[in-house]
Amino acid sequence: MPEQPLLLSPHIRKLLQKGIKHHRAGRRAPAKACYQRGLKADPKCPQALHLLGLLAQEARQYQESIEFIERALTLSPNDPDALNSLAESYLGLGEFEQAIHHYQRLVNLRPESAVAQIHLANTLERFGDLKAASISYRRVLALQPDSAEAHCRLAEVLRQLEQFDEAKRLCEQALKLDPARVETYCTLAVILTEMKDLAGAVEVLQRAAALDADSPLVALALGTYFAKCGDLMTAEASYRRAVNLDPKMSLTHFRLGATLSQLGDRAGARESYERALALNPQSHEIISHIGLLHLAEGDFARGWSEYEHRDSARRARRNFPQPQWKGEPLNGARIFLHSEQGIGDALQTIRYIPLVAARGGKILLGIQTRLRRLLAGTSGVWKFVYEGETPPEFNYHCPLLSLPLAFGTDLNSIPGEIPYVHPSPGLVEAWKNRLQANSLRVGLVWGGNPKHPYELWRSVKLELFASLTKLSGTAFYSLQMGPPARELKQMGSRVQIIDLQKDQKDFADTAAIVANLDLVISIDTSVAHLAGAMGKPVWILLHKSADWRWLLEREDSPWYPTARLFRQSTLGNWADVLARVEQELRGTVAKSTMENPIVSLQR
Repeated sequence: MPEQPLLLSPHIRKLLQKGIKHHRAGRRAPAKACYQRGLKADPKCPQALHLLGLLAQEARQYQESIEFIERALTLSPNDPDALNSLAESYLGLGEFEQAIHHYQRLVNLRPESAVAQIHLANTLERFGDLKAASISYRRVLALQPDSAEAHCRLAEVLRQLEQFDEAKRLCEQALKLDPARVETYCTLAVILTEMKDLAGAVEVLQRAAALDADSPLVALALGTYFAKCGDLMTAEASYRRAVNLDPKMSLTHFRLGATLSQLGDRAGARESYERALALNPQSHEIISHIGLLHLAEGDFARGWSEYEHRDSARRARRNFPQPQWKGEPLNGARIFLHSEQGIGDALQTIRYIPLVAARGGKILLGIQTRLRRLLAGTSGVWKFVYEGETPPEFNYHCPLLSLPLAFGTDLNSIPGEIPYVHPSPGLVEAWKNRLQANSLRVGLVWGGNPKHPYELWRSVKLELFASLTKLSGTAFYSLQMGPPARELKQMGSRVQIIDLQKDQKDFADTAAIVANLDLVISIDTSVAHLAGAMGKPVWILLHKSADWRWLLEREDSPWYPTARLFRQSTLGNWADVLARVEQELRGTVAKSTMENPIVSLQR
């Protein structure tokens, strides 16, 4: 609340002083009456307008608050208190861009103010602009080099940016400045967990618990540690303890919800997410996770709009001054369709390209370089833009995963023209000469991107496929790329599988190989999407809390008609899944001696 205003007539000053006294004592009605009388006496009094704005803000009447404070700033543009209040009201509405704009104005006005920089940095972090937040926190540190809190906040942002070494150093410096700060120990423990220094994380958590065993932050950090270790049951217990210790901490409800979702308790997850959202109504992360629940249930009408709150979509919107396309006629306008997540997501959603072209769009397609050769001939694309390249001028943009929302996709209107990905005929022919086994030719993928948040759960150890690869009448080919491919050498002769890793420069090679196979067996990763987009038979192995796109309890997929889904009955139980796969494969091999393998797989 601003102090007693200066440069006012004695009458107005007395009214505002009286109003501030009521205001501070919680007597809102008489405070408002005093401020209104002051404004009536001088309709151009910025102090009265600001104070009325503060009253409205405290009542969560944010739009009214903004109107009062903006009028005050029109009269007194460089009032730092009013700028701060205006930013806070925009935060109350969840309009982070406007809040950031006004905090930036405040910082420009008062560059020596660490408090202003902290407000800006916190808002940038909440908005998800982590790079900008890190810059602001560094400025805070320059102004307050002895602040343990500033060191810790910057460390947390750098952790999210995966700059773990510097984040760790900042926490260690923060502990030198304040060895009794529990929050710093908790942040450091999470960083060490991310760095897979589990022993170090345990030691730090023990030190934190020794300082305050009943701290909800310690329980929260323990939950994160156990979740990263794969012990979801203990993680759940830790998060529940954190919730009990501080029921008003939104993050603990959210983390509990995410863990319950992984455990397959969707009702519990929804309840926790809703409690988290009630405490933090502007949280994009919570809303997007609720959207994932709705998408998995097939409630696309609610799910797509909620999923628009995901960080990658919001980041894309703020990176482009052009508007995001919502499905309106394009009439020849240039539209930049861009991949924002993984290769599998891109392969799933490029099916929408002909539909965008039919709306009159001149399409620029931004995709990963590993898809360059495979998608080079995609019909309807005017120009490709690859990673690190700047697109030519365009009128609209749209993330690929926002196209289902733009077209109002429901379960009955998923674009179903399969195949829509076509490998190079020349490459297909070349691989045809190399893959001439008389047996059923099966491609196998057992691991995904190690950085995927659920990689611990979705990947399968190659050793579990050992008996499957030795099944009479089959010839297995490894389509596995990246670190999981090392398991082939470790397994040696215990698996019978031909390693094709060195022959796959990119997805053009992978697609040509898949075109010559009878079946692909894969975890939920990009090769599964590739096979489905090509219309090849693909068996997809799913963990208990599978991704939204595979829906719930189905053995088929409306996205890929040639896919069969093999789901875990209990979390982590791949043995049961592999037993069912082996049984089905034995039946397929038996049929293939009498009829075409591809025909039998598609029945």
